[in-house]
Amino acid sequence: MRIITCLLPKKSPWLNAIEPKWIHGKRKVVEPDGLLGTYELAERVCSAFGCPHYEHLSIAENVT
Repeated sequence: MRIITCLLPKKSPWLNAIEPKWIHGKRKVVEPDGLLGTYELAERVCSAFGCPHYEHLSIAENVT
């Protein structure tokens, strides 16, 4: 058996199909001057990708 190694570039969008969508979505969502809250971040991500934003499920404290 012969193993041939080859170096890949750090950024290779042609190998990862979601990379172009991720880059455009990230530019629409990221705030340049600071961090976003969790709710605001979720709202921006959902609006950038055109999906509805559902509330997170909660776990009951009393598990017996």
